[in-house]
Amino acid sequence: MFFLTYVKGIQVNKWVMAVNRWLTRQIQGGINTADERLWNEVAASFTQRFADSLAKENAQAILRAGVKMKGEDIDAYVVEIEELIRLAEYRFNVPQTIKTFTDGLPTGLYQKILELDRPITYNQWKQAAINRQQDYIHMKARLKAHRGGITTSKPRGWMPQRMLQDPNAMDTSAGRTRGQVTGSEEMNPNTMPRGGYVPQGGFMQQGRGGGRT
Repeated sequence: MFFLTYVKGIQVNKWVMAVNRWLTRQIQGGINTADERLWNEVAASFTQRFADSLAKENAQAILRAGVKMKGEDIDAYVVEIEELIRLAEYRFNVPQTIKTFTDGLPTGLYQKILELDRPITYNQWKQAAINRQQDYIHMKARLKAHRGGITTSKPRGWMPQRMLQDPNAMDTSAGRTRGQVTGSEEMNPNTMPRGGYVPQGGFMQQGRGGGRT
């Protein structure tokens, strides 16, 4: 086949010579040179011999150039980089592969993983990246939902639910202070005894001679 004269190079010379020998034997055996079976066999042999090699070299080149996580999709990043690592025939649990993976992460995500997880192996880094990114997306959605809601009837900031429902909790709203003591009325300075409010019992009376001796 004429096209074989265009296939040149150190890595393909041996293959070209082997194919030429095979073709010669087929033709000498009586197969017509125009028989499509000859071309199909040569094409299949070429693909098997060089397609994987080309894919390997291409994957290695892409990894050397660097792969970056796009947007917030950690799953797509993991799928893409792991496919390239496999095609490049790299091992996952070696420092260079781990560095390639971490270099593609956003700086903020990388810092958070380093501070909180301290992973060592490739799988630890991958799982930590997935977990932290999922946490980030969850909190982002939660904050967005809160900002879009009506919060005017609720106190600002977080407050334990128990305190909000406690009938004996102190009301510290502006302009008034109300002691929520069981059985008491709202204090009015005009009706208080001179000297201020005197408790009906307890430590103050004990100090005035009402205590135990």
